[in-house]
Amino acid sequence: MFRLNFLSKVQRTVSGEKHNGWPYPKIEHWPPMTYRNRASPTKEELSSFNAFLKTENQTQDYKELQPWIPFCDGRCTFCYFPVSCEKNNIDAYLTAMKKALSLYAGTKYVKSCTFNELYVGGGSPTVLSNEQIADMLQHCRRNFNLSRDHSTKFTACTTSLFDEKISFLASLRVNQLDIGVQTFNDSFRKILKLQDSGSEAKAKVKAARKCGLRASIDMLYNLPGQSIKQWEEDLKTVLELEVESVDCYPLDLYPETTLAKQIAAGELPPANDDATELEMYLQTSRILGKNGYTPTCHNRFSRIDEDLMDPSSAVVGTGAGFFMGHVGRFLYSDIENIQEYISAVGSGAFPIARLATLTPDAEMQNAMMRIYVRVPVNRDNFKTKFGKYPEEAFPEAMNRLQRKQLVEIRDNQIQLTEKGDPWRFNIAWEFFRETTQ
Repeated sequence: MFRLNFLSKVQRTVSGEKHNGWPYPKIEHWPPMTYRNRASPTKEELSSFNAFLKTENQTQDYKELQPWIPFCDGRCTFCYFPVSCEKNNIDAYLTAMKKALSLYAGTKYVKSCTFNELYVGGGSPTVLSNEQIADMLQHCRRNFNLSRDHSTKFTACTTSLFDEKISFLASLRVNQLDIGVQTFNDSFRKILKLQDSGSEAKAKVKAARKCGLRASIDMLYNLPGQSIKQWEEDLKTVLELEVESVDCYPLDLYPETTLAKQIAAGELPPANDDATELEMYLQTSRILGKNGYTPTCHNRFSRIDEDLMDPSSAVVGTGAGFFMGHVGRFLYSDIENIQEYISAVGSGAFPIARLATLTPDAEMQNAMMRIYVRVPVNRDNFKTKFGKYPEEAFPEAMNRLQRKQLVEIRDNQIQLTEKGDPWRFNIAWEFFRETTQ
């Protein structure tokens, strides 16, 4: 079951003034149906999950395989993910993770799936040795059906990304590096506790592209004390590097992070209010749009067609802190503590910590969530699957959104308007404000 309240409240700096013309009083950063909204599974739910994995896959939609590596060289001050900087148990962890992957690979459902993407997430998987990386990729490719033209994407941190490692990843047929840059400004890199300089980060991105790898980089904006001009300087560097895509995230502050504590103690200035954050986003959209980048996915601007495709209909993955699992009507995330994850896998069970089962109403809500990742909802396809059009299932939400000119129906598809794009996370929540009809 879903609990539609955040498990850890986001600390936000919100201006008290009413902004004329704003459709919502503040900008949301997260949609519904994330791992934050899932409960610990009951025995019955786990039994149903296991039963589903014994059935045959019935769809040919895009599917993703995602092994999860929770290790990093160091914890950034803004990071709220369950990562580990202790590396003495990496071998034991990799053994457990491969065993968990094999548990999935042995099921009828997974055996009958073809995966279009192998995405190694984390953490910073580039902290692994070359031998560990090669063994992990070989395990995935040997035990899962990967399409002939599948993509292999690898999460990377600049501090563990050296020329030799980049070349090695390219030799293993890795197509893309997703590199956590965050900012090229050395003052902000110091605040965020990023361990190398902006010029060194630029050199790593250039090296990746020189080796023929696509480069997708993560950037943060609305940092403490950051001006719009400083953010524009970061965007200028992004364009100079000619990366294939860039994920631009507004800073989220969680109370347990070092950065939030430093701001609360007065050691750092707060992030700007929502009005400045919105202006930063709009400027991002203008600058990147003029240079051939299309807004897509959650926070991405991309110039490659692959990023404009429908999102994965299934994500099979595992690892300590993995949270993207989606098979059939089930959404799952794994145990976060590494030792507890290893122990759970050792017992022969799937190491699931949270599990949600989509009801028919929740499946309709989930179908409408395509909008916030900038993918239109086809009205006829929706009706074929659910027996009613979206505006019949969600009349109040659709009326509100169309009245505010945040979504539109064009060529029988419901999609964001230009006005609605900055508010896409708020829009996703609209479909949870009413009971489906």
